[in-house]
Amino acid sequence: MPPVSASWADADNDLPPTEVIENADGTKTVISYKFDEKHRKVKITQKIKLVKVTENVNPAIAARKKWARFGDEKNNKTVGPDARTTQFGEEVRLLLSTSWKQEEEKEKKEQKKYSKGKVQTIKCRTCGGDHFTSKCPFKDTLGVDMKKEADVVAPGEASAPSGSVAAAAAAAGLGDGRSSYVPPHMRRRLNGEPARPSDQREKEDTTTLRVTNLNEMVNEGMLNSLFSRFGYIQRLTILRNRETRESRGIAFVEMDSVEHARQAIESVNGRGFMNLIISVDFAKPRGER
Repeated sequence: MPPVSASWADADNDLPPTEVIENADGTKTVISYKFDEKHRKVKITQKIKLVKVTENVNPAIAARKKWARFGDEKNNKTVGPDARTTQFGEEVRLLLSTSWKQEEEKEKKEQKKYSKGKVQTIKCRTCGGDHFTSKCPFKDTLGVDMKKEADVVAPGEASAPSGSVAAAAAAAGLGDGRSSYVPPHMRRRLNGEPARPSDQREKEDTTTLRVTNLNEMVNEGMLNSLFSRFGYIQRLTILRNRETRESRGIAFVEMDSVEHARQAIESVNGRGFMNLIISVDFAKPRGER
């Protein structure tokens, strides 16, 4: 039987074999061929360098990775952890750097630069924030500026109270028969006298609690859940070391009223919290006020 000659079309479809060339510098040059999208022969030249990476692993960790499955998972053939029986934790990457202070200052500068370029359409007359004056969270702590809040008095109405005084009286319930109580930090303003700095801080001081002997693991969220049962928390601060950011075991909690602050002292003072007996008292002794 005469030999069968190969087709010339099959000859065009054949690609040359891959060539591997060993170089003097320890690298390899791999030359291969393939067809592109337009069915044209393309020559590919790759230079490969083999790098051996040695990783130091704790012997105990390496031994645990070689453990065989046991118990109900003995016959499980899944490669690696099985998602049906293993709960994967979130991967957290810790980047240690010696220049963390410089990076923090750089981030603050970027935030200031962004805040300067931001157009502020609403400005509070009490604290200067980007919210309405009536919604200011610091209106009870900072007080009201009488010069800015005073209404324009028409001729013949010189005895009419200013807007801030009228608002304070309305908030206190004067004139409507509901209540005649006026908060101490607003009594001077009702009489037309300028507010003193001590008056502005009086309400804050009477409702601020000092918490000591805290566990170092306690954070703001834990304290918030502990004291929020007695009332609304206006501010919460944990004293920390400036360098290590570790807790110093002291915190200040500002409640919304004196009654809620007293309830928190009676319920939490001298009780165990995170394996330590915490002490809760007013930030300033009652006799010094």
